[in-house]
Amino acid sequence: MSHLHFMGIGGVSMQGLARWWHADGHRVSGCDAVDGPATNALRTLGLHVWHGHDPRHLDHGVDTLVTTMAVPADHPEIERAHALGLPVVPRIGLLAELFERRAAIGITGTHGKSTTTGLAATLALAAGVDPSVHIGASLVGLPHNVRYGRGRHLIAEVDESDPGFADLRAEVAVVTNLEDDHVAGEFDERRNYHASMLELERATTRFAGAARHALYCLDWPGLEGLLGDHPGAVRYGTHPDADYLVSDVTLDVSGSRFRLRTPDGRTAQVALAIPGRHNVLNAAAALAAVDLAGLDAVALAPALAGFAGVGRRWQRWGEAGGALVVDDYAHHPTEVRATLATARASGRRVRAVLQPHRWVRTARLWPALAEAASLADEVLVLDVYASGERAIDGVSAALIVERLREGGTDVSHHDMASAVRHLRATLAPGDLVVTLGAGDVWRVAAALVGAEALPASLTAATEPDTAATEADTAGTRGATGAPGVAGADPGP
Repeated sequence: MSHLHFMGIGGVSMQGLARWWHADGHRVSGCDAVDGPATNALRTLGLHVWHGHDPRHLDHGVDTLVTTMAVPADHPEIERAHALGLPVVPRIGLLAELFERRAAIGITGTHGKSTTTGLAATLALAAGVDPSVHIGASLVGLPHNVRYGRGRHLIAEVDESDPGFADLRAEVAVVTNLEDDHVAGEFDERRNYHASMLELERATTRFAGAARHALYCLDWPGLEGLLGDHPGAVRYGTHPDADYLVSDVTLDVSGSRFRLRTPDGRTAQVALAIPGRHNVLNAAAALAAVDLAGLDAVALAPALAGFAGVGRRWQRWGEAGGALVVDDYAHHPTEVRATLATARASGRRVRAVLQPHRWVRTARLWPALAEAASLADEVLVLDVYASGERAIDGVSAALIVERLREGGTDVSHHDMASAVRHLRATLAPGDLVVTLGAGDVWRVAAALVGAEALPASLTAATEPDTAATEADTAGTRGATGAPGVAGADPGP
């Protein structure tokens, strides 16, 4: 039995891996700059979790130090590990070992990863094959974001923001889509970033190329040229040349229905309780993936009718003043556009609270983000959620505000407290408030429905001091204490 020590153990991916290795019989400890529900939950399992970082943590029989991309190479704990001759393993390296232990369905892409992973996990659980699951969000039906299974299957979300994902070895590699995100371009930030779109494409090709099956969406521009030459290439989508063909799609505000034809001519009628065309494609990807992994997708398809979604994807918080309040993790322009299109289909007045996420992403994509946000009837723009990045001169939420104002959108700039005050004073029956962003904008939704008191001093710039990467902070880290989940990942 080895002893693994996790730096940034409160992050969603890190805590998931810690739980898995603990269930596998290993001794696990960890530390995090943030002490809260996530670290306390790990302590209830018997894990020793320190608040804060200290090289002396390694003086307790540690065999391996597990770190994230956000931890600098000269961190005292890492230097102490080197001095002791201990292996220092990045998070993605530990995930790679998990991939080697199981027959992995690895799901990546710019949008839709979490929901597709949740859908595939739902199918594998319905099959009774005792799968392991690792997902970057909370999932109804799982007590945590990870499940330790003794069966041969692993269903895992693969965050493309970590360039190391290219070296994971999956049995079925799923690529939902690929777009300009986690690309640094002219900026020198490299935590969770690729230097260029070409590098991201190469990493995706390497990940898919090492798999027995490379499953990708034929509807998404560019994926056929990127992955079509793989000897195990399999395509899904509404395009008539798709191997897993989606047809007869029916959409409404409460869900969707469609028909899926498999390569051998079998058909499944699929009903979903989550809205949006993007979720039709996410479900098709999940069905195709488990089918390729040896499970019967057609027989399992009815299980998707009970899928309630993953955390922070079209998550309904309740009502305030007759208005429906929804939170969504959408932070890329494509995701924001898809989420707001779903909101507009409700027929309600759409009032969006937008929190730009990360300085580099905002600097590169703010015009597109403003254009996507313009689908709302009103937009409240919060300050940039830095997620540990340094501010960039000339970049701020004001760029988005001014662009929206120039286009005639009803827009205003707020911190969290003023956003809550403004909405409380103006909410009307028939409104739909949607909080958008990968940071802590969900707190506005929570405050509106009375689920959480919002400190008057809290602004959008307030965020945890943590050694976790974006993959680690996504989902449960930000939404600790959130109510039950329902809804849709922004998707393509």
